[in-house]
Amino acid sequence: MPIQREKWALGLFTSILFASALACLVWAVTHAGQPALYYSVYLFMGAALMAVGAICSAPLPQRVPIRITLTPTACLVCASALPVPWVVLCTAVGVSVARLVVSRSRSSGLHKTIHNSSMDVVTAAAAGSVMYSFGLQPGFSEADVGDPNLVRHMIAFLTAAVAVLALEELVTITTVRLATGRPFLLVLRHLWRTRLIVAVGEIVTAGLVAVVTGLDLRALIALPTVMLIVHLALTYRLQIREERRAWEDLAVLSDALSARDLDFVLRTAAAGAVRLFGARAADIEIDGSERLVRAGGDAGDARVVYDGPAADAPDIVESRPTVRSEFGDNATGLHGVVRLYLAGVGDELSARERVTLRTFTATLATSLDNAHAYDLLEQEARRHEVAAAQDSDTGLCNRRTLLARVAEIATGTCHVVAVRLENYDFLADQIGRDAALTLLNELAGRLCHAPGDPGSVVGRIGDAEFALIMWAVPRDAAYQRACWTVAALRRPVTTDRGMLNVRASAGMTSGAAADVAELLVAAEQVMWRAIRRGQDRLVSYHTGPAYGRALDRDLVDARMSIAYEPIVDLTTGSIVMMQSVPRILYSRHDVLVADEYIYQLVTNQDGLEALARKVLTRSLSAAVTWREALPHVALVVPVPARALTPRFVDGLRDLLRNHAVAGSSLVLELAQPTGLPGRDVTDLLRQYGVRLLLGSYGSIQGSIQTLNAATWSFLRLDPAYALDAGWRPAQAVIRAAADLAFDLDLAVIAPGITVEEERHELARLGCALGGGPLFGGEMFPSQVRNHASLWQPTALHDGAQIVRLHRTRWTTRPRRAVWQRHDG
Repeated sequence: MPIQREKWALGLFTSILFASALACLVWAVTHAGQPALYYSVYLFMGAALMAVGAICSAPLPQRVPIRITLTPTACLVCASALPVPWVVLCTAVGVSVARLVVSRSRSSGLHKTIHNSSMDVVTAAAAGSVMYSFGLQPGFSEADVGDPNLVRHMIAFLTAAVAVLALEELVTITTVRLATGRPFLLVLRHLWRTRLIVAVGEIVTAGLVAVVTGLDLRALIALPTVMLIVHLALTYRLQIREERRAWEDLAVLSDALSARDLDFVLRTAAAGAVRLFGARAADIEIDGSERLVRAGGDAGDARVVYDGPAADAPDIVESRPTVRSEFGDNATGLHGVVRLYLAGVGDELSARERVTLRTFTATLATSLDNAHAYDLLEQEARRHEVAAAQDSDTGLCNRRTLLARVAEIATGTCHVVAVRLENYDFLADQIGRDAALTLLNELAGRLCHAPGDPGSVVGRIGDAEFALIMWAVPRDAAYQRACWTVAALRRPVTTDRGMLNVRASAGMTSGAAADVAELLVAAEQVMWRAIRRGQDRLVSYHTGPAYGRALDRDLVDARMSIAYEPIVDLTTGSIVMMQSVPRILYSRHDVLVADEYIYQLVTNQDGLEALARKVLTRSLSAAVTWREALPHVALVVPVPARALTPRFVDGLRDLLRNHAVAGSSLVLELAQPTGLPGRDVTDLLRQYGVRLLLGSYGSIQGSIQTLNAATWSFLRLDPAYALDAGWRPAQAVIRAAADLAFDLDLAVIAPGITVEEERHELARLGCALGGGPLFGGEMFPSQVRNHASLWQPTALHDGAQIVRLHRTRWTTRPRRAVWQRHDG
């Protein structure tokens, strides 16, 4: 241990010890007698015994600068067998020569040699003085033995042993306290059981040896060898004990590192590394120097002294050896490093400690990965919890959270306002997602600040729909606040794309706070009813309960427009059928095609039949406009399959009679595979001459079983295949449909033909009929009449083999048939 300015107290203490040892030596030299030549060998063996005791030392574990030596045993043995002056002289010569031989040639080694040798000399003088005070005066003859009282010998020996051990412990603890700055009581308590056991063992060993040498002084010759054996046994025992302690501490630390909290794992590991390796400080750095946890203090009182970024960590002032061990991998988990700052300049990890360090870092890496994974799961759970409670785009409450919050805090009468941004979807398509989110947040902010009352809650309940709930205010005041809120939403919003105006409509209801969920649904119904009717109000207010109307009633009462699309013979190009395309004007913004996607939402059977009857009536009425121009062209009308009941068919007969239309001129298109009519209904339709068309063949809903459910005359391909005729799987489907239709005496219709190449390809694959933009596309009834007068059919010239519409039965397998019209 180097003498430094701040260690002046240690230097002074060493000086006091040296002065005391020097005084003892002067006294011993002046009082030592001349031994006989025969006894000189005992003096030499005494010095050798003290030298072996000084050399044979074992350090205490956990890097405390305390070593267990056999010098107390040697002192007690020499004090029992030799005169006091020669005990001092043998001790001084033996320990000095031994430590000078094994010490390093540095100033620290010399200082340590002087300090420890002085302590041993003083200790030997104390042991001899205690023996002398009890009347034990060993000499070089039988006459110098002294009082042979055994009890007094035992008391003297025990007193000398206590004095020797107490003096050595006091000097050692004081030295460690002055050298390391550790508290005196902490050094005293460090491994006190081990030190006490070793001390008792040395006293017992010294007592036994003293008895042997008392019987025969020549036994002193064999004591150095015995001391070596005792040293080896003691060292082995301490090593086994230290290894057991280290692995037990590592097991306890590993159990503690199995926690899920990342902060707890880092702090526990840093403090545990200090205790496990007896280091003065330990660093654990992770995330590429983003975080560093440092623990310091003594092995028994280690604690975290810093936790933060590595760049802001204070430097270790004292120059200490550092042991570095990396763990983890950036690609698969957390990467970090463990640094151990050892106590002394020359300290280094033993082989066992290096193995322990590798085990510790591996355990730490696994624990950190587990804790990091749990931390990520916890963050993800919090994100999901937040996402389940609020809207991610605006931060407002969602529908569930909004209703739960109102149910908790609202009292009395609640006023619920449902607001919809009618043209937000259109604006979002045009300005992009980022600009649309900016616009949405601006409107959400206006919605939150417009009421100006803490007794209100705002939430987002749809893509472009919000809800404002107020309570503890009069009805008229709530209505005025709702109007001001919607008016604020209609003000222009300044964005990167300029000034944008948003069309906002709202519906409002009032009722008890306990029925807030029903009130919100009612407010939405009021809002949607106002939007469908085109009521240009800020807020449509319904004071009573808002009863929703059935969808079939709304569809039947809504306005309807009819368009037609020609279906031609792909070979000749002549128009053979006219497809009706009905559209329902559901609101001023929504135009719905009356197809299976609308029919599937109508669950009321009477309403479904009424809707189908309206589609048929409007299609037949509008067909009068072009019937004179195309007298033999059949009309195709899409109707829901579930509407074909005996009652509906009876009404259909009356409808055909009223419009003076033959049944053979009407084709009903059915696209839904579920709810197909029974055989009795289809047979009745055949009696009237009405034919059936299976639509969207090849889609997910269609199947071969559908072909057996009714008597079909036509088969329309799904547009997804007809429009992709160049796609090889689509060609296979079309060819399979044409072959199947040939066997079932059906005609295949290909929709969506845009160019002549598609017409040629579809005709080659076996499609008899087709429609699409190439043949005119959709048009109003008056346009159909003009189109029929101007249409010039163009026939195919490549002799395509197709399946003709309603071909006659054959006796052979011709692939070409002729048209046959049924007027029945």
